[in-house]
Amino acid sequence: MTVTRHNQSAHMSATLHLLRRARELKNKQENIVLDGNNLDISTIVSVARHGVEPTISDDEAIAKRLDLSVQTLADNIAQECVIYGVNTGFGGSADTRTKELVKLQTHLLQFIQSGIVTSADKNPASNSERQPSHVMPPAWARAAIVARTNQNLRGHSAIRKSVLSSLIDLLKNDITPLIPLRGTISASGDLMPMAYIAGAIMGNPDVFVQMGKGADAKIMPSSEALKITGLAPSGLGPKEALGLINGTAPSVAVASLALYDTQQLALLSQMLTAFSSECLAGNVEWTQPFIHDVRPHPGQIEAANNIRRFLKGSKYVVGLESQRKFGEGLCQDRYSTRTAPQWVGPYLEDLLLAQQQLETELNSTSDNPLVDTNPESPTCGQVLNGGNFQATAVTSAMDKARLAIQMIGRMLWSQVTEIINPATNNGLEANLNASAVEGFTMKGIDINMSAYMSELAALAHPVSAHVMSAEMHNQGINSLALISARRTMEAADILAHMSACHIYVCCQAAEIRANHKRFLSTLRTKVEDASEFGALHGLGLSAEQIEALSKSLFPIIEKNWYKANTNTWKDRVVSVAEAVMSPVSDFMAANKPECPASTIIAFKKNFHSIVSATADAMYYPNPTISSEDVASQLGDGTSQLYNFVRTKLNVPAHYGIMDDPLYNHQNGLPTEGKKTIGGWVGIVYENLLEGDMMDKVLENWVHEKAE
Repeated sequence: MTVTRHNQSAHMSATLHLLRRARELKNKQENIVLDGNNLDISTIVSVARHGVEPTISDDEAIAKRLDLSVQTLADNIAQECVIYGVNTGFGGSADTRTKELVKLQTHLLQFIQSGIVTSADKNPASNSERQPSHVMPPAWARAAIVARTNQNLRGHSAIRKSVLSSLIDLLKNDITPLIPLRGTISASGDLMPMAYIAGAIMGNPDVFVQMGKGADAKIMPSSEALKITGLAPSGLGPKEALGLINGTAPSVAVASLALYDTQQLALLSQMLTAFSSECLAGNVEWTQPFIHDVRPHPGQIEAANNIRRFLKGSKYVVGLESQRKFGEGLCQDRYSTRTAPQWVGPYLEDLLLAQQQLETELNSTSDNPLVDTNPESPTCGQVLNGGNFQATAVTSAMDKARLAIQMIGRMLWSQVTEIINPATNNGLEANLNASAVEGFTMKGIDINMSAYMSELAALAHPVSAHVMSAEMHNQGINSLALISARRTMEAADILAHMSACHIYVCCQAAEIRANHKRFLSTLRTKVEDASEFGALHGLGLSAEQIEALSKSLFPIIEKNWYKANTNTWKDRVVSVAEAVMSPVSDFMAANKPECPASTIIAFKKNFHSIVSATADAMYYPNPTISSEDVASQLGDGTSQLYNFVRTKLNVPAHYGIMDDPLYNHQNGLPTEGKKTIGGWVGIVYENLLEGDMMDKVLENWVHEKAE
C-alpha cells in the first residue's frame, strides 16, 4: 500500500501549524477578526494566554443576519408563539408561561449564578495560606468570551451585535470575570460559567472581575469595573441572556487550550523516544519504513517516520540505514522505544480527530432554541427547539486526548526508568551519577516519574462514564464536557512534568554516553600504541604482536567498562584492569611462554595506571566532554532539544553532591549557580509550554531539514 506524504506527517503538520499561527497572532502579524466561521485553536490561545485583542467583523452581511435573527424572534413573539426560554420557564419548568420577557432573562441569570467564589478568590493578596482557587484561571475566562462571541455571531440566537460587542469590550479593557471553577454539567450548555460572563457585561454588583494583570491586577465588582472604564452596562432583551449562556463555549475554549498543549507534547514524545534510543545506544532498525508500510496505520507510519527523521545523523544508534548483525547484548531494543510507533501512533490519529471536533465546535451554533431566519421573507422564519447545547463532541475530544496523554506518559515513564536503571541502561552509571563520588543523582526523578504516572493513570478514566441525571430529570443525559476539559488540562500539565524530567534525564545520559565513547576511543589508541607510552608496553611484544593482542583485547575492555556500571567511573577502572589479565596471560603463554610472572605483575600495574590516568583526565571533577561535542553526535532533531536546554536555558549537567546548594552552603563553598535537581527540572518545565522551547526546537529542526 502506498501512503501519501500528507498522511505521513499529518499530526506534525497540524501541530506545527498551531504553533506558527499562535506565534504570528501573538506578534500581531495578523489581526483577529471574528465572523462566526473562522475561529481556530491558535486564535483561542493567542487571546487567552497572550492578551491579543479580537474584533468583530464589520461585514454588513454579519450585521444583517444578526438583525434578522432578532427580528425573526420578535415576529414569533408578536404571533404569540410559545418560545422556550422567552415566554416559558426553564428546563423542567418549561410548562410555565410569562409575559415578563425581559425580566425573565434576569430570572435566568439569578438562579444560574449559583457557583462558589470565596473571599480569598476576591482578594488573592490575603491568601497567604495558598488555599486552592475556586475560580477559573483568567485565560480560561478570556477563551470562553472569544469562543461565545464567535458562536453567537452566526446569527441563530437572536442576540444583537451591540451585546456581542460588550463581550469584546471586556477583553479590550482587560476585564476578566471571576468564574466559579465547578458547577456546570455542560448541558444545557455551560450555563453557570457563561452566566458570570453575562453578569459582568450587565454590571451585576456581586459578579466580580479582575482588572489588569500581574502585580497591577485588582479585583472588584463588575459594576465598578464598568464605571471605571466608561462602559455602559448591557441590558438584555428577550432570549439574549439565554442565548449567551446556553452553549458550549467554556467547554470548547478550555478544551482548545488543553489540546494545544497536548498536540505539542505528543510530538515532543516522539523526539524524546528518539533521544531515549540515543541515550541507550539503541538498535533502531525498528524505524525502518518497511516495518510500518506493511501495517499501514497512518499514525504508526508517521510516528516511525518522525522518530527516524529526528535520529538522522546520530552517532549514538545503529540500525538507521543498515541492519546490526553482530555483537553481544540485546539484539533488539526494549518495548518502550522499539514499539513506540505502534504505541503512540493510534493516539496521533485520535488527537487529529479531537482537533477537528473542537475547531468544528468553535464555529458552530450551540444554543436552544435556534432561530431559523429566511432572508427573503423574515415573517416566515421560525424558532426551533433542539439540543445543540449538548457538548458531547467536546467530551469525546477530551476523553480521547486524556487517554492519549496517559498512554504517552506511560511510554515516557518506561523510557526514563530504563535510562536511570543500571540493569537496563546499556552501561550508563546507576542513577546517572556522573561524579567520581558515590551518589544517587537521578533517583529522585525515578520516584517522581512513578508518582506522576500514577496520578496520570487515575485521570485517564473517561469523564463521560460518570454522567448523572440533573434538573428534575430534564437533563437526563449531559456531557460533562467542561469537567473533561479541566481534567485534560490537569493531565497535560502532569505530562509536561514528566516530559521535563525526561528531557533533563536524557541530556545527562547523552553526555555520560558521549564521555564514555570519548574515553574508550582515547584508550583504544593507547592500547594499540606500540611505543613505550602504550598500555601494552613492558610485555616485550613486537608491534605485530601488540596489534594482534589489542585487537582481541579491546572488545573485552569495552564490554567490562560498560558492564561495571553500578557505582562510579573509578570502579570501572578496577574492573577493566582485572578483566584483561586472563586474556593477556593466555596470549603471553601462547606467544612468549618464557615471560616471567613479574612482567605480568608489572604490566597490570602499568595498565591500571594508564587506564586510571586516561579516565581521570576525562571524567569529573576534571573537565568532561563539551556540550558542542555531545550535540555534534546527536540526531538532527534531538540535537536541537539538547542545545536548547544547555545553551538557551543554561541548564548544566549535574554532578551529584558537589552540585547541591545545601552541601556547598554547609561546607563554606560557593552556592552561586547551584540548584536542587528540582530547581533545574523546573526551569525546563516552565519553558516547555509557557516559554518557546517547542516552538524554537521544532522550527530550527524544520528549517535545517529544509536546507
